[in-house]
Amino acid sequence: MREIIGSVKTHPLALFADFRRLFAGRVISAVGDKFFSIAIAWWVLSEAGDKSKFHLGLVMTVNVLPVILFGPLLGTLSDRSNKRAVMLAADGARAALVLALGLLLWSGRLNLYWLYTICFLISGFGPLFESAVAASILKLTSEEKMPQAVAADASVLQLSNVVGSALGSVLMAAAGVAGAFLFNAAGYAASFAAVWGIRTPLEPEERTESSFIAEFKEGLAYTFGNRPLLSLILTFAAFNFFVSPILILIPMIVKFKLAASVTWLAVFETFFAGGSAALAGYLSFREARGSVYRWLFVSVLAVGLSFTGLYFAANKYLVCAILFAGGAALGGGNTLAITLFQATVPDEMKGRFFAVLTTLAYAVMPLAFMTNGLLAERFSVDFCLALNAGATLALSFLVLLIPRVGSEKA
Repeated sequence: MREIIGSVKTHPLALFADFRRLFAGRVISAVGDKFFSIAIAWWVLSEAGDKSKFHLGLVMTVNVLPVILFGPLLGTLSDRSNKRAVMLAADGARAALVLALGLLLWSGRLNLYWLYTICFLISGFGPLFESAVAASILKLTSEEKMPQAVAADASVLQLSNVVGSALGSVLMAAAGVAGAFLFNAAGYAASFAAVWGIRTPLEPEERTESSFIAEFKEGLAYTFGNRPLLSLILTFAAFNFFVSPILILIPMIVKFKLAASVTWLAVFETFFAGGSAALAGYLSFREARGSVYRWLFVSVLAVGLSFTGLYFAANKYLVCAILFAGGAALGGGNTLAITLFQATVPDEMKGRFFAVLTTLAYAVMPLAFMTNGLLAERFSVDFCLALNAGATLALSFLVLLIPRVGSEKA
């Protein structure tokens, strides 16, 4: 018991007030994001007619396109700017856009074209905010506590997904899809208030005068010139192609494979996010030990086995257990990789590096969403699960073969 109390007292969230403020704001806004994603998925599957599977893949594609198109540029902007100001601007803009989307739905004027347009604009501010967060973690904590802080930050999305998924169906039943949109706008406003309270200076690193384009090229040269880092990023991109479709396959499993209600969509999302949150939270209290690459192999292998289980599972409760295990594997792998990147990449390069990382990892997602949407229309949801399961299992062994970064522990 004394050891547990000691771990809590020395946790980054207990030691660093500004990191705690950022964490709280991100949790609140991410809960709203989960309401938003559930609401969009169900609205599209319910309102888009015979091509609803295709349109769900398309709207998910629209949500990641800005990351691909603008990510590296926005990362460079973040490195050259005050990180606090960048986060405030991104939160304010997203709050206004989500509010506009909710008002369109409430007034009965929302259609797929409005949905695509506003989702594209909302997603455009995501890379700006996330690159600023990635470049701020060390400044808001310490070198000693940075790995635990990364794990805690990684758990934000998963923890919020648990809460958002668990309450999503309740909120939609009480306030409808428009209510979910308005709640998300309020979440961004709460995140804005939390970031406003940060007092740690988050000014850009001192550097010699150089142009935006020169620094943009410098960031690309660092990332693409570091073979071990690039190998890991490209492996993640390939992995993402076969894992990211879970975002559209879970709603399809509910509606078309199990013929269940939106309540089960919320339940499945809760268990998937719960697994990720549980393992990421556990890692935030533990010091990293052993080879990160071996643990990544185990993580990717477990994700592939989870897809295989979903192919065979016809019982809702078994699906819950499989999604929990798959979420834990995915959350643990992501946390370990980001910790490795944080320890390796110089502070003055982190905004650009993480923007490029996100761009390359996300670049495959539009094709993955569109492909799985079309394959689900042409064949079945089970066909997509089997395809992604086989590919992910094969990719797990690639992790053991790629070159290691210098800070990798033996």
